[in-house]
Amino acid sequence: MKIAVLGSTGKTGRLIVAHALERGHDVVALARRPEQVRAPASANLRVARADVTDPGSVAAAVEGADVVVSGLGVTKKQDPSILVEGARQIAAAAPRVVWLTSLGMGATRGALGAFNGALLKRVLRHEWDAKDVAGRAVREAGGTTVHAGPLTDKPYRGDGRLLRAGEFRPRAIPPMAPRAGIAALMVAEAESPHFADADTVALFGRR
Repeated sequence: MKIAVLGSTGKTGRLIVAHALERGHDVVALARRPEQVRAPASANLRVARADVTDPGSVAAAVEGADVVVSGLGVTKKQDPSILVEGARQIAAAAPRVVWLTSLGMGATRGALGAFNGALLKRVLRHEWDAKDVAGRAVREAGGTTVHAGPLTDKPYRGDGRLLRAGEFRPRAIPPMAPRAGIAALMVAEAESPHFADADTVALFGRR
């Protein structure tokens, strides 16, 4: 299948690109600055310019893709509206979207308890509202949102799973999420959609 990856220059996005290539898919790495894409050399990889400030470039870049998988994020120096515009444009142009967002917002609000929920909102205050709006835009368009706890660079042990947000039980300690595991779960959902039109939570370790 053909998978377009939004946010392909970020830490998580690069792993999504690499994992999708390992799985044998045709991959389009979307980037505002294509020269910054770092991905394994592959005949199945195409790099395309996609800038949310230029909506036509986004629609053109995802044309023909079966699904868009997004690891899009913003730095404190970037305008968080990039997330909202990216979500809206991708939702309008792609037949299916799998979108990464943060645990504790949207359908998972309150999942981390009052203290940790407030702490997370403070840590992510620069992008909090934008992430919330972006995730909602994807869901309303029929996409899948993947809510993840704090991301780590630890190796993935193959013990990850997605469950519907409504089935997640609040916990005091946020569940950590290896980026490689997030990449694997999102590509798996792209391949075989089990949670279309749903908010999900990514969990790792013991069930």
